[in-house]
Amino acid sequence: MAKIYSPNKDYTGVSASVSFCGGVGNTNDRHLIQWFEEHGYQVKGVKAERKAAGQQDNIEDPGTEEPSLDVKEGD
Repeated sequence: MAKIYSPNKDYTGVSASVSFCGGVGNTNDRHLIQWFEEHGYQVKGVKAERKAAGQQDNIEDPGTEEPSLDVKEGD
């Protein structure tokens, strides 16, 4: 979860669908993270660090891969 820091440290309200209290909001939405960065907000957190490093999020569809079963012989 990324923390979004408003330029107004005392801001409490909703911006771009993110609730802020005392100038701090939270989101996992990478599009919103990008929007906030482009509009002068400071972003910190795991998602923001990956984005800053140029890494893509590895999001897997849980329905596309069968789970592996480790079965030992004789069990």
